[in-house]
Amino acid sequence: MPDASPLIQKHGDAVWRTSVRLLGDVDEAWDCYQETFLAALRHPDPGSVAEWSAWLRRVATNRAMDRLRQTYRRREMAGQLDELPNRATPVNPSARLESEELRDALREALTELPERQAEAFWLRHAEQLTPTQVAEHLGTTPANARQLVHRAATALRDRLADPNLAASPRHAGQPGGPR
Repeated sequence: MPDASPLIQKHGDAVWRTSVRLLGDVDEAWDCYQETFLAALRHPDPGSVAEWSAWLRRVATNRAMDRLRQTYRRREMAGQLDELPNRATPVNPSARLESEELRDALREALTELPERQAEAFWLRHAEQLTPTQVAEHLGTTPANARQLVHRAATALRDRLADPNLAASPRHAGQPGGPR
């Protein structure tokens, strides 16, 4: 088994930021962080990875999205509407509540997007990568990366702006959701 120390020292901060930003929960982010570096250790051909930073951030994003999807599935099955924990503390209570609600709605809406769109959106807007960097992460062209980000942003904007879309079938408890 290869030594993970050099990878962790060089890329650990970026992987941590990716995990904690997307999950918003330190414990979940820590699990995601560990899973990401375990995946690196288990990589069948480490020499084939041209850019470890991009590869690790992509794995962290995918692991975090999987965890978010699992969280929302568990909520659906249990019928719970608990909010995700949030570590951010805006100055006034009203802004904090609004910020938490928006963040939670965004996280949930991201889990309902196609995986590549969600990943492209996250890399572009949360990780603040350029379209070229997003394309490198996804193994596609910058034009395709921009298209994925645009489609994700449009879908998220529609979902977050329309209360009928926000009340998805998983929340309404009936096929097709509210009409």
